[in-house]
Amino acid sequence: MELSLPARLFLLAYDPKKRRLTNRTHLGVLLRSAALTELVFDGQLTDADGRVVAGGATSDPVLSPVLADVAAGTRPRKWQSWVDRRTSATIAAVREQLAASHVIRAERRKVLGLFPVWSIELRDTRLRSKLAENARRTLRGGEPVERVDRRDAAVVALAAAGLLGNVVSRGDRRQYKRRIDALSEQVGPTVRALRKAVQSQQAAAASG
Repeated sequence: MELSLPARLFLLAYDPKKRRLTNRTHLGVLLRSAALTELVFDGQLTDADGRVVAGGATSDPVLSPVLADVAAGTRPRKWQSWVDRRTSATIAAVREQLAASHVIRAERRKVLGLFPVWSIELRDTRLRSKLAENARRTLRGGEPVERVDRRDAAVVALAAAGLLGNVVSRGDRRQYKRRIDALSEQVGPTVRALRKAVQSQQAAAASG
């Protein structure tokens, strides 16, 4: 299957050694931002003075609800408003899409017989390894930013903004700051919106 940005970032958030998703605090806003970015790239969302305008349609089961949310809005809203919206539903939609496409196995189980969690397993770890290597080349590579495929640029820019440390570590964010900033400019307003959403989550957590 051709992997969308939400699917790529879901797989990259998965730790094959620990056999679980990482960065779960920010995973929802990260995948939601990836869906919005994909819709921008496909021409179904546009920016109008910092607000989101919808047009067109998609049959993708992850992207369609996001586009419908924006289209149903009574007035244009800022990007961060849509990044923060229905994040759990977006995680579930990506998980179900990857399971239906036989990329992952996903099973519902209970921890200690009480707490429901999802158990996820990659059917082929080589796919994630390929995505991770591609992200590393995009982040560190010698190819000029303007020649980088924009979906490759989006993976790195969104991973950095969403603090997905197993793709772009804290050290990477310092060392490659200028390149990350340049890649982010290639992607557009969703990266800035994600960064603000993560900062809001961190502030809420710090305030208790």
